[in-house]
Amino acid sequence: MSARRVGLARAVIAAGAKLQSLALLVMRPDDLIEFSRQAYAGPLVVQDWGRPDLVAEGLYPNEEALLARCPVRSGRVLVLDVGGGREAIPLARQGFEVTGVDFVPEMVSLAVSNAAAQGVALDGLVQEISQLDVPPGLYDLVWISSRMYSSVPTRARRVAMLERVRGALRPGGCFVAMFDWDPTQRATWRGVALRRFVALATLGHVGYEPGDKLLHNAEFIHTFGDERALREEFEAGGLNVLHLDLPEGGHGGAVLQKPASAAAAQPAKESEQ
Repeated sequence: MSARRVGLARAVIAAGAKLQSLALLVMRPDDLIEFSRQAYAGPLVVQDWGRPDLVAEGLYPNEEALLARCPVRSGRVLVLDVGGGREAIPLARQGFEVTGVDFVPEMVSLAVSNAAAQGVALDGLVQEISQLDVPPGLYDLVWISSRMYSSVPTRARRVAMLERVRGALRPGGCFVAMFDWDPTQRATWRGVALRRFVALATLGHVGYEPGDKLLHNAEFIHTFGDERALREEFEAGGLNVLHLDLPEGGHGGAVLQKPASAAAAQPAKESEQ
């Protein structure tokens, strides 16, 4: 059934621009993830993410700034959506013990080989990040860059992922997450109602939220635009917000922390920005 829905979505995209916005709505969350996985699994895409010049770029300035906000300075790191290893390799160079996760096996293999070529160790896991399955309390830091937190469809699934991340972290450990952010986006009630009707009529993406889209008709992305809703989502996953980076548009970022104890499991006051 999943393959049929993904195939139907691709047929809708091929039908023309007027119907392309409907492709998102005929797919369920698992289908949307598979749709994105297929895009990233293409041999040329894998090769592009593992390009030596891209991997050599290391952490970008906004990522460096988020890392500086994070109180974790050593230990084990889990890098979600590791790609070719651009972020994982510099973290390993800083002394972290790094494991990279990706839902494309070829990406994981490429990241491991790229790290070895750079003289650092990197373990790899083939998993879909919203279904993260790792030993509890093993990691000091979980990391996701390139707005890929937004790649998980529906708030419920993202909150469930946050709970899995919280379980993977030691008490006091941190989750550094980047997401797609645009506070200027607008949605009309008619447009939202129409999309939800189509989703219900096709038994497809019934969890549709304003901000959901198929970026370049290749991958699912949810664009956030409401700071309060974003904070509530993070806190619903049991993580405290230490810092939010909310630019005018583009990649937003957050430093989240697992409470050090059950008694401390309440929203923390954000540090100065």
